[in-house]
Amino acid sequence: MKKVLVIFASVALLAAISTSCGKGCHCYYKTDLYHVAPVFEDETMSKDDCSAKEAELNEAEGMNMIKCK
Repeated sequence: MKKVLVIFASVALLAAISTSCGKGCHCYYKTDLYHVAPVFEDETMSKDDCSAKEAELNEAEGMNMIKCK
């Protein structure tokens, strides 16, 4: 019973975190799987501006290392 409660709490916490991070533009290195260290963040950017920022950051790096959502 304890294990089920822990799993349920973990899933609920993960759902809360994923919905709170779904706004704006957040850019991370592709190797940063847990999105701990953002390269760039902006809460007001549109999806098109975010894609343009991703291209700009990757051009500055010289390779395709950054992903923006």
